[in-house]
Amino acid sequence: MKLSIIIPVYRVETYLDFCLKSIVQQNVDDCEVILVNDGSPDRSGDICDEWCRKNRNFQVIHCAQNKGLSAARNKGIEKAHGEYITFIDSDDYLSPNTLKSNLELLEKAPDVDVLEYPVCVEHGAESSYHYVPGKGEVVSFPEWMTRKGYMHSYAWNKLYRRTLWEKKRFPEGKLFEDVYTIPFILQQAGHILRSNRGLYYYCNRKGSISHTVTPRGIEDLLQAHLQLYRNVSARPDIPEKALDDLYLCLCNPQIVSLQMGGPLCIPDRKIPLHRALFTRRPANYHLKAILKSLSGKKYCKLMAQTRKMLRK
Repeated sequence: MKLSIIIPVYRVETYLDFCLKSIVQQNVDDCEVILVNDGSPDRSGDICDEWCRKNRNFQVIHCAQNKGLSAARNKGIEKAHGEYITFIDSDDYLSPNTLKSNLELLEKAPDVDVLEYPVCVEHGAESSYHYVPGKGEVVSFPEWMTRKGYMHSYAWNKLYRRTLWEKKRFPEGKLFEDVYTIPFILQQAGHILRSNRGLYYYCNRKGSISHTVTPRGIEDLLQAHLQLYRNVSARPDIPEKALDDLYLCLCNPQIVSLQMGGPLCIPDRKIPLHRALFTRRPANYHLKAILKSLSGKKYCKLMAQTRKMLRK
């Protein structure tokens, strides 16, 4: 078995057929499609059964209770037999032959453990944009960090060697579970292929978790980034400039958390003024880095207070 496609299903009766039609249009013969009905109260479970009756390579796991996206994905991982696995959200879809064309790349690069392919982020919204990871180059994890790959720590739009998941699962009960998980999976990868083939459509849906800012969500996002920062900052192969970038990314949820009354929990990081001034980065990066360099430990609190004042 070459590929296992894992699709969690919950309250998606409006979108599920369209998603599964796009899976059939991948034209991948040597694959299994694992649908995990996470106790959905609508017709989603019946739709899964219909597709399984029509397609030999489809199977469905019916869960008695809803336990969330992480638990559903974890069940799919346990059932997977493919050399590679991938995740698709059941209200999203793929352009035709996306998986087939990227599997062809993997055939030519047997030492690659993870392939990352393009995604249309927030499809259907005015703010939508295309993220194209690369042009087919193979990179190491430190290079992935340097290119700020963690800014796109999506579980979908990637093909993973299944053995990477032997000791890792998505954290149940957490929001932003991808940020907690994907960078740590990629750390185990010897080689990461950044593809420009195909397209994953991450659809904009009102009321989704990613569009709802709550104290719990901000806290989970903050802790996920903090966990990553602590982990990679202990590695001697991660460049200081890459750690600066990750730290400033970590500051963002910390600032929002402070605005909501949360505590300051991230460690201080000294960003020298010369790196803030002379690193080739966008203008907003230079502004943040310069402010951090000048204000030191007070940076996050000052930014939170400034934002509060501007909102009044």
